[in-house]
Amino acid sequence: MKEIYWPQLLRALTIPKAATALQSLASYQISRWRKKEHLWGAPFVAHIEPTNTCDLACPQCDTGAGRSTRAKGFMPLELYRTIIERNARHLIYLILYDQGEPTLHPDYIEMIRIAKRHRLYVVCSSNGQRLADADYARELVHSGLDVLMLSADGITQESYGAYRRGGSLEKVKTAMALVNEMRLRLHRRTPHIQVQFVVMRHNEHELEDAENTLTAWGADRVLFKSPYVRSAAAAAELLPSEPRYRRYGIEEGRLRTLGIRRGSCPRLWYSLVVHWDGHVVPCCFDKDDSYILGQATQPLREIWHNQAFSDFRTRLLHQQWPELCGNCSNGLKIYPT
Repeated sequence: MKEIYWPQLLRALTIPKAATALQSLASYQISRWRKKEHLWGAPFVAHIEPTNTCDLACPQCDTGAGRSTRAKGFMPLELYRTIIERNARHLIYLILYDQGEPTLHPDYIEMIRIAKRHRLYVVCSSNGQRLADADYARELVHSGLDVLMLSADGITQESYGAYRRGGSLEKVKTAMALVNEMRLRLHRRTPHIQVQFVVMRHNEHELEDAENTLTAWGADRVLFKSPYVRSAAAAAELLPSEPRYRRYGIEEGRLRTLGIRRGSCPRLWYSLVVHWDGHVVPCCFDKDDSYILGQATQPLREIWHNQAFSDFRTRLLHQQWPELCGNCSNGLKIYPT
């Protein structure tokens, strides 16, 4: 919840949308209590992937490291328009990124505009490389984007580039400066610039100065995040010494997430993920279409209520966790400070 910019989110609410959200959340609580699926309302959060291509090579990212088995591509603008228009009555929060760098999509600015015309709260997470362009930064601000989350895991190129391979910290710095300049020119308060600093072994020595430095560069908020890793070997290489930024332990050479699951996963009662080709999957940890629940040419409410999604929820209610849940961050403090 730390990444939410509440003034803008509240502007996206209507009484019908708020009622739908309350129904969805109430059905989760009752399902959790009775260990039986109850489902009311509709999804009010959508996670839409414009593209699963990226211009960096971050080693723990499936896309950057070349581990993803899905075909690469870009969501057709007309498919995206259809998704928004058919589902805007119940959607509140749009996460407009997933496994790739969203600003690589040639129609990304128009995607934001379409969502804002339907009064959605829109969040972009970017590596910032393309935003170091004055024209693009101006159009991004003008689009009405609510939150821009930028990755800057270091305040020197050496620390930043150790993980954001192929990226330029100077471009991230320029992107923040340009977006701030355009907000002033256009008399806008948004997008709210949030910088995520993933704390790792090679950059934790910069923690003391990071917040002041990144704020001076133009960040409205700096979020220090624990790292996601895929193996015990990666944990040994990347996890910082500071315990609060370690979401994993290593037992007998195996990676173990430091967290206790309580009941089922609430995300399945309020959100879903749409990949670039229209495949609907349960959450962002289904990176390779392991559980395709429908096609987004259908109304999302119908998919949300179909048998495949119901079976998936029921499985988790009984703690029959599929493999994709093994590294889930649900219930963990991924922003410990």
